[in-house]
Amino acid sequence: MKIRSLKICGFRGFSDETIFHFNDAKVILLYGPNGHGKTSVFDAIEWGLSGEIHRFDQATDERKRTRFIRNMHANPLKETYVEIDLIASNGLIFKVKRTCTARPQDMTDYGKHELELHLPVPINDRLKFMDADAESLLKTLLVKQAWTEKVEVSRGLHLTHILGQEKLNEFLRGMKDGDRYDSLSLLFGTEHFLKYKELYNELIKEINNRVHQIEGQITEGARKKAELKVFIDELSKKVFDPNQKLLSVALSEYKDNFSVPENLFEREDWNALIPLIEKETETLKQRRYDLENKERRIQDLEDIKSKWLTVLDELNMEVGRLGKLKNHRNDYNMHNLVSSLTNRNNQYEESLVFIKDKNIEIDSTKQAIEAIKGSVHISDNFIKVVTESLENLRNNKYDLIKDVQITHENFIWESKISELLNIISVNQSSIVDVSGIHASTSSSMKLLEESVLALHGIDKKYKNFLSSLSDYLSVEEEINSCPACGTEGVNKPQLQLRIQFEQAQIHNELPLLEQQIKEMKDKFEKEKTKLNELSLEIEKSYLDIKTILKSAEEECQNKKDHMLKMEKEIQNLSAQIELRNKFIHEYNEGLLRLGLNETIENKMGELLQLEQQFAANLMVLTAEEKADLPRKIKIAEDIILENQTFVESFISKLLLAGAPSEAKQWSVEEIKVFIQDALKNVQSEKEMVVHLESVIIKSITAIENAKEELLLKTRQEEMRVQQSHLEHLDQLKKTANEDQEAIKDLINNVKPAVDQLNEKMISELLDTIQRIFSRINSHPVYNHIDFNKEYRHKSYRLLILVLTGLENQTQANATYIFSSAQINSIALSFFMAMGLHQQWSSLQLMGMDDPIQSMDEVNVLSLIDLIRLFMEKYDKQFIISTHDYSFYQMMLKKFRNQDIAVIEYEGYSEKGPLIKQQVSENAEIENVLIIPAADPISRDKLLELNDASL
Repeated sequence: MKIRSLKICGFRGFSDETIFHFNDAKVILLYGPNGHGKTSVFDAIEWGLSGEIHRFDQATDERKRTRFIRNMHANPLKETYVEIDLIASNGLIFKVKRTCTARPQDMTDYGKHELELHLPVPINDRLKFMDADAESLLKTLLVKQAWTEKVEVSRGLHLTHILGQEKLNEFLRGMKDGDRYDSLSLLFGTEHFLKYKELYNELIKEINNRVHQIEGQITEGARKKAELKVFIDELSKKVFDPNQKLLSVALSEYKDNFSVPENLFEREDWNALIPLIEKETETLKQRRYDLENKERRIQDLEDIKSKWLTVLDELNMEVGRLGKLKNHRNDYNMHNLVSSLTNRNNQYEESLVFIKDKNIEIDSTKQAIEAIKGSVHISDNFIKVVTESLENLRNNKYDLIKDVQITHENFIWESKISELLNIISVNQSSIVDVSGIHASTSSSMKLLEESVLALHGIDKKYKNFLSSLSDYLSVEEEINSCPACGTEGVNKPQLQLRIQFEQAQIHNELPLLEQQIKEMKDKFEKEKTKLNELSLEIEKSYLDIKTILKSAEEECQNKKDHMLKMEKEIQNLSAQIELRNKFIHEYNEGLLRLGLNETIENKMGELLQLEQQFAANLMVLTAEEKADLPRKIKIAEDIILENQTFVESFISKLLLAGAPSEAKQWSVEEIKVFIQDALKNVQSEKEMVVHLESVIIKSITAIENAKEELLLKTRQEEMRVQQSHLEHLDQLKKTANEDQEAIKDLINNVKPAVDQLNEKMISELLDTIQRIFSRINSHPVYNHIDFNKEYRHKSYRLLILVLTGLENQTQANATYIFSSAQINSIALSFFMAMGLHQQWSSLQLMGMDDPIQSMDEVNVLSLIDLIRLFMEKYDKQFIISTHDYSFYQMMLKKFRNQDIAVIEYEGYSEKGPLIKQQVSENAEIENVLIIPAADPISRDKLLELNDASL
């Protein structure tokens, strides 16, 4: 998998959007002065693929307060992002876009980003993935399956794919053997494990502090334990005095009367008993309060029982009396109702006849209204059709009135309108014809007038010409040719005769033309008069039609007004009928109350018979009693209501005293028995509560008198807890000491472990390092390399040895015989060997940021040849930056027949670098289509997409 294109916007040294098309190039060369943004390209690749830049990955306080991902001069409206197109060996293109999400108020923009991944073909119907899903899938693309749990993408890229300047500089600076060992660890990536030693040392400090705390707690615990022992010994002497009664015996009565856990007395945990006693005390208080309330309610019932019995008797008596009064009142009311109906019988019969007559009158009026509505409809339609026809005639829409039917009840209006519309139509048509002729006459007359004017102008000029010619002849004596046209053989007399003839012919045609104009003007005036006559006639017709329409509208409005009057008459009649219907309805209801039907024939006879019957029932009452019936009924009702309220109150108190809900149906005897039993029960319960309260008082007194025994139990429990706490602290101290020893072993083993890793790396890479070194090393004698590690002065030291390569090898210390450029060759050999041997990623990239520091020409040529070899043999993609023009020119020359992309930095400003990009003719340029997408995908499917590169 290689990089096909790189897009950078607002990132690090790039302010504006910049696109690098690498396409199929195997070598990408970045050339430009230092500080122009070449390193930002490597940062962009590392950040885009991992979200990190390894050289800034240490979380220092300074980094947490610094913004360095987004370009300081970038447009605030533009995003900061890096977009990378990765192409697999099977040709599929994966688009990776990482965008900075830092807000303006954030102190740092490092670690604030989101990832967007576009796949070339959908997986589970998805092409686009975001955030966590995208990170997971990108790692699947870059990291081989066996290495997924072992490698972090950022660290892996830093070690095997991108050689930064700081790593080269660190190695070059490590000229001392001790520093050089640390530089080698940095190059191999094993310096990461040295950080564990610092962590372990911090951990030991924390454990030591913890041990000191535990020891202090143990000392304090032992002191408290000794104090408790002295206190317990003194209390034991007092508690076990044979003359003192034990608390367990004093509390036995409490145990017999209250529910207490058995193990509490077995353990003699009297402090635990105190909350139980307090709880039972509160319970008894509440119980006593409830019993007193219940006793008060029952006693209240007992006190009002005799009154309740009296009220019951009075209530029954008043109910019977009220029934008789209501019967008398009913007879009295019925007698009054019969009298009222008898008096209104004639009005009832009259109302029936009135309603019948008025309904007939309403029906007749409605029929008349319907007839008028039909006439109004015809008139409205007549007015509408005529008005529309006039509008169409004014707009010359003659086709719209051809088939119009003019109908009206007034035949004279109908025929007159039709005649006038026809006159208007004919006259308007005539106006059109005459207007056409009139326009033609005007045009012809104008042409004749223009001809006359033209002739007048020509004649005047011709006359002046002949006069001038005559004047000329009068002063010239010898004339042999015409002075006007130059004709030869013409003498003066001939010319004078010709002039006289022409002067006589000047006005020959004008009289005829002027006569034609006069005739044309007469015709024009006649046509104009005809048009005026036609227009006047049309206007007269319009006025006549409007007069008829106005009359029709007035007649129509009169009909509508008449209809409104008729409708109001119907409403008045309906209101009168409604009143009579209401009276009849009330009269019929009165009949129904008396048990009579409205359909009976002899209503008056029936009413008179009923009146006599009710009058006979009221014979027992005097006139005064009849008049006083309402007051007596009201008094009886008030007495019954008062007695019922008292009875209901008594029953409510009975229920509050504990009686069941069925007590509402109890007999008097049952209620009396309940009250007697309830009084006995509540008194018995009060006696029991008094007894239990006395038991509690005795128990509380016993506990207060046995404070030493309770205190002894408390101190014994405290001693047990303290002893357990000391045992726990001893165990913690033992564990901490063991952890301390284990961490010391780890600290001691960190350096040997790193040493073994370095030795293993050197051993595995030595052959490759040797072959690379032999190619790029420029020393004429020492062309082999070896390493020797020593442990001196409590630290490891690395000696870089170089060998002559002959049979009798001579070795020397490279530090003292190699130049800086030759030492740089060693570092490059390590990095390139690691890049070739890496097995963790399918990415075929090898990036080197300005790798030729201090190299001489021989080293540079060797490095170029080696890169070309790797490019052809191992199918690697190289990205190399340089500030050295000679190296740049040599690369161009060496790779002129290869696919190489060249990016030249021509300048730098606040907007970023000014870049000139060149791509070799062999590198094909393609456009990559980004397609949106949807849901998570499986690793297996993604591996299928990238199988060629994995």
